[in-house]
Amino acid sequence: SGGAAVKLQAALDEKRTIAGPLLARLLARALAVSEVNARMGRIVAAPTAGSCGILPAVILTLAEEKGLDERAAVLGLWTASGIGMVIASQASLSGAEGGCQAECGSAAAMAAAAAVEMLGGSPRQAAEACAIALKAVLGLVCDPVAGLVEVPCIKRNASGAANALVAAELALAGITSAIPADEVIAAMRAVGSQMPASLRETAAGGLAATPTGREIARRLADAVRVTDL
Repeated sequence: SGGAAVKLQAALDEKRTIAGPLLARLLARALAVSEVNARMGRIVAAPTAGSCGILPAVILTLAEEKGLDERAAVLGLWTASGIGMVIASQASLSGAEGGCQAECGSAAAMAAAAAVEMLGGSPRQAAEACAIALKAVLGLVCDPVAGLVEVPCIKRNASGAANALVAAELALAGITSAIPADEVIAAMRAVGSQMPASLRETAAGGLAATPTGREIARRLADAVRVTDL
């Protein structure tokens, strides 16, 4: 994997994007941070390394788009951290424990709440955004090809960032979640506990178990053996 962020930025520069510059910048940033992580670069695991692109993509893109200052960004991070603490306490942030819903899902929920805070929404609206974002990925499995945080993780960061903005947009418009945030988080915990081990970061199921996924894992293993010789 690699190079996705550069390709998307090129499409943005050449005005070839479908949904306009805001979404393209958001996705490019989410991809870029995730690709830095995959290359063993320095990132902030907020809430995890596997979902590290979602929160910074949302906060940086919104701050740029809306002309917000550093204080607004800090308040967004503060709100995100509060949501993350609740999820960590009541459910899990770990893909090995709860699947990707616990990683990219939690990150999207945190980022959605942060976006609401940054744009002047109420605490109630932030909670609604959290619930809407997390509901959208309930049941999402953790199936890293070859056990690496690359496929499908990097692109899930892009979709997670988009999910966060969708949830924030809905919440700020006054749209609410039929199921409150606390109950959505509890449902996420229950769903994670029902997932088989093959779908919780073991690379034994899902995309990791497809013919192409196994071939990628085989090629990587062969490359490692050659390097060790």
